[in-house]
Amino acid sequence: MPSIHVSKNIFIEKKKKDIFPLINDFHHWPKWSPWLLADKEADLKIDSDGQFYSWNGAITGSGDMKIRSKEKNQSVTYELNFYKPWKSHAVVQFLLTEKKGGTDVNWTMKSKLPFYLFWMKKSMEVFVGMDYERGLLLLKDYAEHGTTFSSIEFDGIKTFERTFFIGLHRKCLFEEFDHLMTTDFQSLMPYVMEHYRDQIHGAPFSIYHRFDPINNKVEYTAGVPIKNKFEELRKDLFFGELPQMKVYSMTHTGPYRHLGNIWSAQMMHQRAKKFQSKKGEHPFEVYLNSPTDTPENELKTSVMFPVI
Repeated sequence: MPSIHVSKNIFIEKKKKDIFPLINDFHHWPKWSPWLLADKEADLKIDSDGQFYSWNGAITGSGDMKIRSKEKNQSVTYELNFYKPWKSHAVVQFLLTEKKGGTDVNWTMKSKLPFYLFWMKKSMEVFVGMDYERGLLLLKDYAEHGTTFSSIEFDGIKTFERTFFIGLHRKCLFEEFDHLMTTDFQSLMPYVMEHYRDQIHGAPFSIYHRFDPINNKVEYTAGVPIKNKFEELRKDLFFGELPQMKVYSMTHTGPYRHLGNIWSAQMMHQRAKKFQSKKGEHPFEVYLNSPTDTPENELKTSVMFPVI
């Protein structure tokens, strides 16, 4: 049976003794779980001592976790069982290493796939690893501030109106796209504001034509909505159009570093058949307010999947 191993780290500006209770008592986990953000109505049962919990949800499936062993302020090891959408077992561990100014937190998982799913090994390690990275960012918020700065509103299916836009198209490596997208908007927005301010007709957005962390490839368009098409445009830019369409929409409130939570929630809702995506149309995210004049914890971003 193919083995799966995931290991992710984050530095938290707190001592080990402050972080340990947050991972040693399951009563804290719903506050920072990256999966429960996508399934607010999941049924959770947590033992009074905080050493065992189970969940059952339409989006998250079902499973349970119990603490197998621990070393105070050092490590916690868990037994993790999934029952739906398929059965599997894993051993999970947190390891805390105190360093100057805080603690290095290491989160690992070891599991095995059924032999007939051997072809999923790489993708499972990549996507579980991304889940762990999202979870560690939320745990960092919770440990340092007593709360998390990522929430999702489920807007459901709505109509997106036909939109013309000025676009900048980019292909890049997965690890480059955060930086390059920031650079692209820093180039695109001032240009449009200087030359076509009166034509701007809505909030800027990014269309994801390809998002493939497994093969390390991303292709996207950074866009600014406009009222009408016109002739003159900078050479690296183009005119585009999004047709009127039905979309499945969610809106995230919080820093852009947490946007992975809303994309993961969209994918989980799709797998749970909350909507059926429309082939040939790409998902996109819309930036409803600006980081130039909005506190990052109040940034609002909608992610929309075209649907049938």
